[in-house]
Amino acid sequence: MRMRTPKTRKIAHLTREKILAVSGRVFNRRGYHGTTLDDIGDALGVRKAALYYHVKNKEELLFQCHLAAVDIGMEGFRRALAQPGTPDEHLRAALAYYIEEMADQLKGTVVLLEDGALSPDLHARIVERRDEYERTLRQVIADGVAAGIFVACDPKIVAFAVLGAIHWIPKWYQQGGPCSAKEIAETFSAYLVRGLQKRPALEFLSLPPVANERY
Repeated sequence: MRMRTPKTRKIAHLTREKILAVSGRVFNRRGYHGTTLDDIGDALGVRKAALYYHVKNKEELLFQCHLAAVDIGMEGFRRALAQPGTPDEHLRAALAYYIEEMADQLKGTVVLLEDGALSPDLHARIVERRDEYERTLRQVIADGVAAGIFVACDPKIVAFAVLGAIHWIPKWYQQGGPCSAKEIAETFSAYLVRGLQKRPALEFLSLPPVANERY
């Protein structure tokens, strides 16, 4: 019987989800143009050749990272809007799902889209999916304004502010730190929605201060 080496065992457990999560972290740290497939293989503990079972090249890997992030965001809204509730409840639930899944490094990550990183065709496909998510976010904010739950605002500008805050999380969040992905998600979603409400709820989830710059 042939014994598996540690490297072989790692390849056997190499899933698309794990490849995308690790790739996203490497892209965020080194930038797309400064990252090689060797870098990603090293981060995964496998040889570069193992990645070719899942993706054709680095560009496809980046494309799949973006698709995964948008899919997570849209799934958050699908779940939230399928439940009865008000726009603020829907928004908080959708953002909490997105943040928790994004912060959990085994499920998804957000990668900033650098100029020239993708071919025009793939870039257009990502922008189309991203616009779909942003339209949904703006619509929920607009619904909250129309219902008198949110303060009067420009939904497009507010949506950009919300996404800017959320997409910075991978820069400072550290899995295994004092705060879990769920705690970060609940705190951020509550804070962002509370800032929009005309009558913010008295209860507000906050995390105790910790002597650590990375959460």
